[in-house]
Amino acid sequence: MLTVVKRISGFKTHVGGTQHSGWLPAGAAKPLPTPVREVTFDLEIQFDGHGHLLCYASQGGELYGDTWHETLEDAELAAAEKFGIRPGQWQDDQSQG
Repeated sequence: MLTVVKRISGFKTHVGGTQHSGWLPAGAAKPLPTPVREVTFDLEIQFDGHGHLLCYASQGGELYGDTWHETLEDAELAAAEKFGIRPGQWQDDQSQG
């Protein structure tokens, strides 16, 4: 059973700007970088009984994913690296007790 440990709702960040890095045939035009846009995410850190999942989804539903981490601290570090989230921005989940 998954237990939500921490969450952030309505976190705004910019995504995009990624340059093409794959192979292109000779003479092909290099694609433009992906457009930069502001996206609002809801994030949770969940405990699965063995480790922690960093789960994120854009409020529009088009971007989402999760990563597994051995410790809560590792999940928070991944959120800092991927989204720029600082430790004080997390809210402890109040529905678990």
